[in-house]
Amino acid sequence: ILGSTGSIGRSTLEVVYLLSQRFKVVGLAAGRNLALLYKQAEKFKPEI
Repeated sequence: ILGSTGSIGRSTLEVVYLLSQRFKVVGLAAGRNLALLYKQAEKFKPEI
Protein backbone atom coordinates (compact mmCIF):
# COMPACT_ATOMS: atom_id res chain seq x y z
CA ILE A 1 0.00 0.00 0.00
CA LEU A 2 1.68 3.19 -1.18
CA GLY A 3 1.24 6.07 1.22
CA SER A 4 0.03 3.86 4.04
CA THR A 5 0.49 6.59 6.66
CA GLY A 6 -1.56 9.17 4.76
CA SER A 7 -5.31 9.60 5.13
CA ILE A 8 -6.23 7.37 2.18
CA GLY A 9 -3.67 4.74 3.16
CA ARG A 10 -4.93 4.64 6.75
CA SER A 11 -8.52 4.31 5.52
CA THR A 12 -7.49 1.52 3.18
CA LEU A 13 -5.78 -0.34 6.01
CA GLU A 14 -8.93 -0.02 8.13
CA VAL A 15 -10.90 -1.76 5.37
CA VAL A 16 -8.20 -4.42 4.98
CA TYR A 17 -8.33 -5.03 8.74
CA LEU A 18 -12.11 -5.37 8.72
CA LEU A 19 -11.96 -7.72 5.73
CA SER A 20 -8.77 -9.54 6.70
CA GLN A 21 -10.27 -12.85 5.56
CA ARG A 22 -10.28 -11.50 2.00
CA PHE A 23 -7.21 -9.23 1.83
CA LYS A 24 -3.54 -9.47 2.74
CA VAL A 25 -1.04 -6.63 2.98
CA VAL A 26 1.98 -7.52 0.87
CA GLY A 27 3.92 -4.26 1.26
CA LEU A 28 3.78 -0.84 2.90
CA ALA A 29 5.40 2.43 1.83
CA ALA A 30 5.41 5.83 3.49
CA GLY A 31 7.09 9.18 3.07
CA ARG A 32 7.70 10.67 6.50
CA ASN A 33 5.75 9.10 9.36
CA LEU A 34 8.12 6.25 10.16
CA ALA A 35 6.68 5.69 13.64
CA LEU A 36 3.23 4.98 12.18
CA LEU A 37 4.75 2.87 9.40
CA TYR A 38 6.47 0.74 12.05
CA LYS A 39 3.18 0.26 13.93
CA GLN A 40 1.40 -0.69 10.71
CA ALA A 41 4.14 -3.19 9.86
CA GLU A 42 3.81 -4.79 13.30
CA LYS A 43 0.03 -5.06 12.92
CA PHE A 44 -0.25 -6.22 9.29
CA LYS A 45 3.01 -8.20 8.92
CA PRO A 46 3.63 -7.35 5.25
CA GLU A 47 5.87 -9.62 3.18
CA ILE A 48 8.00 -6.66 2.06
